[in-house]
Amino acid sequence: MDDSHTLSLLEQRDILTQQLLGRPYSTFTYIERTRCYEELGYPDLGTGDAYRALLLTDEISDDSGEYHEEALEAFCEDVKSRLGDASSLKFGTHFSIAQDERVDEYHRIPAGPRETIFDESEDSTFLLSIIDQQRLNCFALLSRLLSQLGCLRSAYDFMERGLAATPAQDMEFILRRREIIKKYNTMLLEKDPNWNDWDWNPKTDLPEQGHARRDLYPWNHHEPDRFSEENLSILSERIKRIAPKCEVRVTSLPILEKTQSSTSNHSKTPATNKQLGLFATQDIAPGETLLQETSLLTANNRLHDPLCDACSAPLPPINNNNNNNTSPLPSCPSCEDIIFCSPTCHSLATSLYHPAVCGKPDLDALAKDPSPLAATNALYLLLLGRAFAMSVTQQVHPLDLPETSFLWGDFSFPSPSPSSSPPPSSSSPATTTRSEGGEGKGKTLPWTFSDNILAPLHLLQKMDLNIFTALRSTEPWVLATLVAKFRGVASARMDERTRMPDGEEGVGGGSVGRGLYV
Repeated sequence: MDDSHTLSLLEQRDILTQQLLGRPYSTFTYIERTRCYEELGYPDLGTGDAYRALLLTDEISDDSGEYHEEALEAFCEDVKSRLGDASSLKFGTHFSIAQDERVDEYHRIPAGPRETIFDESEDSTFLLSIIDQQRLNCFALLSRLLSQLGCLRSAYDFMERGLAATPAQDMEFILRRREIIKKYNTMLLEKDPNWNDWDWNPKTDLPEQGHARRDLYPWNHHEPDRFSEENLSILSERIKRIAPKCEVRVTSLPILEKTQSSTSNHSKTPATNKQLGLFATQDIAPGETLLQETSLLTANNRLHDPLCDACSAPLPPINNNNNNNTSPLPSCPSCEDIIFCSPTCHSLATSLYHPAVCGKPDLDALAKDPSPLAATNALYLLLLGRAFAMSVTQQVHPLDLPETSFLWGDFSFPSPSPSSSPPPSSSSPATTTRSEGGEGKGKTLPWTFSDNILAPLHLLQKMDLNIFTALRSTEPWVLATLVAKFRGVASARMDERTRMPDGEEGVGGGSVGRGLYV
């Protein structure tokens, strides 16, 4: 892909995004931006858009849907506007109005409310067929993009849903099934040439975890320059409040590559990358407390552990005096089991995050007490929830929060020509111009449809956030950027014995017991 085409795609992506901000229920625009993301080499972001488009097709068809009226109105407007140029109008992979025999009857399609659209008229049948085709487009896009990501089980599921929704066997879905099975067979044969390719079940044995690019997206204007003098001064001022004898400085660290060849020329100057470090400005005595901070960007995935809701510190015991009276810990009167370790944490929670989740009991048990294998992703999901609660309460974009804006995301910095083949198995990963984690290496993150699409959208729904009208803050790339930042500073590494998050991760964040703080 040449630079001019990439820049054209980036411009198209910006135009489509502005259209969605103005008309957030447009299935057509979401599908168009899905294809734009695919060409830019971001199938994970395209998956997010395609799934939102699929949700909107369900809303259009279901007159009891929460966003039915809005989605239907946007759909009718889209159809009416696109019928003006029949020669170039295409609704997607499966459907072209220009091929429809009713091309001369476009002017008859109404744009009124549902009762005038979904009646027994011929136009109603035509519109319903367009909705069905849009749904098929979503199934096809989701299956293709998930296959590119390496999430073959989800790709196979959407392929089957597409086949089930077609009156005849659609060739695109048939070819997708063959491609998924061939890809899996190739993977297993590479591991074991004697593997029996008939002895497996695609619904249970296909791999689900893939990988997505870990990029600082070209359109992300929220990321600060962590190395500028102005921002270093800001960070040092913050550090002085919690570590009076320290300051933040830029330092260069050697790049440690596990795959570095032993025959490499060791006489050359070793490659380095810039990082931020904590440096002492005064002598520090043995045993002296170096840093003490209370962070509200925390997560705890244990449902009934006696921890402060704000800072995740253990709750202090209730004091008993001589009269056997108790001094209850501060709590939220509108929520069950939301207790704070101190009046300070209670006050901070009230002003900084709790109003966004107060009185929403469905959130209390969300991602709590997960299986050991799901514990890590559950913690990152809970961190997302806390970040959005802070964002909503403070009316600040989640990437502009003081707690998130300077977090190290270990991003790759893509060149103007991102790779069109993003899976990590590609022999030509995306190039970079600079990276805090190493020069010239395209980085990836583990990615599944459930953990990176379904779970965050479910979380936002439980918080009563409209993912369509709140697009600016709930964009798939915003979620991906937050997760990359959390993984960059809070690894939630697993204890080999208990299979639960354990261990200190150092300055800037990490896991503490069964929780995370950033």
